[in-house]
Amino acid sequence: MKTTKYSIAILAACLFINNVFAETEKDQEPSILGTVWELDRNGSSSISYGTGQVVYFFSSDAYQTYQSRRFSHWDSFSVVDSRNLVRLKKKQKIKLQKSKFNKSIYEVELLDGFRAGKMYYLIAEELEQNFIQEKNNEDTT
Repeated sequence: MKTTKYSIAILAACLFINNVFAETEKDQEPSILGTVWELDRNGSSSISYGTGQVVYFFSSDAYQTYQSRRFSHWDSFSVVDSRNLVRLKKKQKIKLQKSKFNKSIYEVELLDGFRAGKMYYLIAEELEQNFIQEKNNEDTT
């Protein structure tokens, strides 16, 4: 009898603790998905690497590059085929569609240029460093 009381008490405590530490809508950060961003500065200023901000065709390429930068594991860095990269120029716009890999990579839709309407992947750190969010200038009449 004592073991069932203890089991019920432990189960109730676990459920209560789970609800206490659960994330509420107020705790969640506002979503930036669906917002439009404009490239403010080129990602690379080196002549040997070319100019422009790189977006990746495959999410795995973007994630492996992110991991290599984060942990400095360039020996396990996967080679990315340059045909699977697109370089954006200043003033080109992108729209964030969804996040991947714990918000470290964003799937983006290109809004300008030759590849407008296509989906590519961008490292989240580069979004914060090189892009500015476009303000909504719509009039509500």
